[in-house]
Amino acid sequence: MSGAKRRGPVLTALLLIAAQTACAGNTVTQRPAAASSEPKSFALYALSRGKGVPEDASAVLAGAEKVIADLQARGAPITVTKERIGLEGETRLCATFADESVAEEALARVRRLVSGVDLVNLTEEPCGAKAQ
Repeated sequence: MSGAKRRGPVLTALLLIAAQTACAGNTVTQRPAAASSEPKSFALYALSRGKGVPEDASAVLAGAEKVIADLQARGAPITVTKERIGLEGETRLCATFADESVAEEALARVRRLVSGVDLVNLTEEPCGAKAQ
């Protein structure tokens, strides 16, 4: 019986270590590194709070469209989708870039537009996915 008493604390310690290790793996969420050949995308959401999309949010959406149009005019291959996602004019604009450097330039410019504006959400996500 003395052998069982000695194994009890050791077994308990091993189980605690195993549980902590398993739980620790679930708490860290990292974005998988994108392969350089994969297109890069972002989505811009212009939202509302029951009174339609505010002018500032609409202006950001228009500004983002202009950024994309300017890059397309320079010859950058960009696929763009724009869809209404709500009853009050909420809109999702999504752009997919074949060239990562063009994507980074567009993201930097759109981030400046979005900064400090309420009811606008900018996310890096595939155009087929929709954030909720």
